[in-house]
Amino acid sequence: MAEGERRSASSSLSPPPWAELETDCLVHIFRRLELEDLAAAAPLMCRGWRRAAADPSLWRGLDLRRDHLARFMPWGKLAAAFARRYGVERFGFAGFLRLCVARAAGSADDLALPPLLSSPAAELDHVSAECPALRRLALPKLSSADEARLPELIPRWRRLQHLELDSKPSSFPAVAAQLALHCPGLAILKTSGSIKAEDAAAMAASLPWLHSLCLDRSYLPKQELLTILAGCTELREFSARSCVGFDEKDDEVLKRGGSIARFDIGGSRLLDEHDNEAINGDDYCDSSYVEVI
Repeated sequence: MAEGERRSASSSLSPPPWAELETDCLVHIFRRLELEDLAAAAPLMCRGWRRAAADPSLWRGLDLRRDHLARFMPWGKLAAAFARRYGVERFGFAGFLRLCVARAAGSADDLALPPLLSSPAAELDHVSAECPALRRLALPKLSSADEARLPELIPRWRRLQHLELDSKPSSFPAVAAQLALHCPGLAILKTSGSIKAEDAAAMAASLPWLHSLCLDRSYLPKQELLTILAGCTELREFSARSCVGFDEKDDEVLKRGGSIARFDIGGSRLLDEHDNEAINGDDYCDSSYVEVI
């Protein structure tokens, strides 16, 4: 083979010039990257990659709960990457959250926060101000003071369709009232905790149009359960697995839930004297729950 032919063959087998790809093509490829790669790696390759990595469409889905203990610790790989590439000496979750929110430029529609908020009040205020387009929001367990502020934040998320609260806030009736006023598209609610009479009444009165409700691992007395099922008449999915307060084989409960397409109350049981010693209202949890400090 002649020298010119060898060079031509070699050239045809060489990798494509990634830096010269159109921004739209790079954005399409970058959709397969993790957030940490978009933040700490891709922008440093070249100007074209930096421009593509900053495209707001790549930052609409911000699920920061997955592997959060490994991903956001100061001694983790992400912290090391920021230290090496940007000279960041004190890596923290709050800074990474702000970076993600800034890159989304108001377009974030899916946000899931882990229990790593160093200053929850400030971070929730920032998220509520900068992420008005949220359709799905998942919040970790909050302090009593931060829970009390939820009703004033809810009106900022008018497009909300899916809300997850790791722990049912003590302000839930007020939260439900604000959801009814400002989030007419809300269809999915997931929470866990001690469901009191006022909470059940709030679900039934304020959120009758819910399509999906999950109350797994809650303290849920039978009367409160019946109140919810009687009021939330549009439910297509209802889950109250491993709850305490009613029996999974209760005929009245099964009859009331018979019209719901997906009705799952497996593992739920009545509270007996032995359980009373181990379980105390809002602090109810099963053996699978471990709080990491």
